[in-house]
Amino acid sequence: MFLMEICQILQKINTSGTSNADVPLADPGMYQLDITLRRGQSLAARDRGGTSDPYVKFKIGGKEVFRSKIIYKNLNPVWEEKASILVDHLREPLYVKVFDYDFGLQDDFMGSAFLDLTQLELNRPIDVTLTLKDPHYPDHDLGILFLSVILTPKEGEHRDVHLQILI
Repeated sequence: MFLMEICQILQKINTSGTSNADVPLADPGMYQLDITLRRGQSLAARDRGGTSDPYVKFKIGGKEVFRSKIIYKNLNPVWEEKASILVDHLREPLYVKVFDYDFGLQDDFMGSAFLDLTQLELNRPIDVTLTLKDPHYPDHDLGILFLSVILTPKEGEHRDVHLQILI
């Protein structure tokens, strides 16, 4: 009876899959999200000259985890910037906000979007298109962001359990 219970426990511990549905969502510090911020398309003009100086902020759980460089006077910016972010909880979406940089003034909001991390398949690179919106004006088209992402289990955090049975 005791041996059967141990086998059942080991079976639960050793189950592995490629979908996040197989991974406990509450396990902290288990994932790395690699993001490539590729480009923006048809972003909103926020400066007098009909352009913007866009940059992108990535947030998880209200905490800023990455900020891109500023691309000056461009509504179709190309960043090709990479970021690696440690993710504690997949239930927290990746919040993406785009701003127009204004020297000495408050930066102008240009749109935002969410990426639901629970929908990503582990170890599978995927290209993502995010449509930027303003929560106060949901009908306004504020442009598109193109990203590539891959979600992987964090190295060194595999929870293999070895039991030695003495008979």
